[in-house]
Amino acid sequence: MSTSEVSESADSMDEDMSQVPRVRSSKVWEHYEQDLVRIHGDLKAMCKYCGTQLHTKFGTMSLRTHIVESCKSIEDGCRENFLLTMKKTTSEGPFVFDQKVFHDLVKFFIHAEIPFLKFEYPYLQPWIDSMQPSFQVMGHHTIRDDAVKMYKGMKKDIEVELQNLDSR
Repeated sequence: MSTSEVSESADSMDEDMSQVPRVRSSKVWEHYEQDLVRIHGDLKAMCKYCGTQLHTKFGTMSLRTHIVESCKSIEDGCRENFLLTMKKTTSEGPFVFDQKVFHDLVKFFIHAEIPFLKFEYPYLQPWIDSMQPSFQVMGHHTIRDDAVKMYKGMKKDIEVELQNLDSR
């Protein structure tokens, strides 16, 4: 293989890599076909309701806008449910993260001997989204570090309590 052939194949690989779809974590992907369609060399998402093909190269905002404003074929109930999942507030007001409640969840995982890796289980986030769409589960390393801090704090409290006992 000559040097020019190598650089040409590297260039074509770069073009192919720029077209590789990323992990689809947004709720908007539920309204588009699983596989992207290649049209004139560009990958596009196809609306499940009307068949409109949209670019996804720069994110999902155009996909959201299509579902919310442009798609004539989507049912109103489905559109309203989508809008509700996109909102960052609840009927009770904006969501406020409570560290104590999260610590209680970590304590549950420890007590039940559930591995912290389960926090990254693909079915956990959709379940949490159904209760609080704006809450994002932390990674298992962050949770492990938090659990170690909790353990060290509890250990220190016990040491202080033992030192304050009136025994020999």
